[in-house]
Amino acid sequence: MKNYLPISIDISDQKILIIGGGHSALKKIRILERFGANLEVVAENIIDEIKSSGITCYEKSYEKSDLQGYLMLYSCTNNEELDRQIAIDGREAGVLVNIHDKPSLCQFVSPAIYKDGNINVAVSSNAQDVYESIRLRNLIQEYLEKEKTQ
Repeated sequence: MKNYLPISIDISDQKILIIGGGHSALKKIRILERFGANLEVVAENIIDEIKSSGITCYEKSYEKSDLQGYLMLYSCTNNEELDRQIAIDGREAGVLVNIHDKPSLCQFVSPAIYKDGNINVAVSSNAQDVYESIRLRNLIQEYLEKEKTQ
């Protein structure tokens, strides 16, 4: 079993690659945009919501050379064979790797995040129970928002 270290990392203006252009990729993009990352997408097919977001998009097949110059990547291809190759390529290129819904292939996992100004609360389950992390994050969010109104 993997054992992930929960950390906070400055991704403002860092190049982050999203491989895949569907709704899973869009969810990751919406989270990462809140933290000021420089996002780029590579996918053969990219949904209109991503294309119209202002993010640099490359509509093409993934190639190992696509990984040059990125701090990290999120693979949202939903293609197990391709995801395995991306995980190998990312490690070889020195890029931190996250494969959507495949923690066994990930070097890092994203926690459930509540962000309010400079306050960030992250709840992680070591990639074992995502829904419990989300439930606990939501409870924390409710508590903090209730405290602000009192």
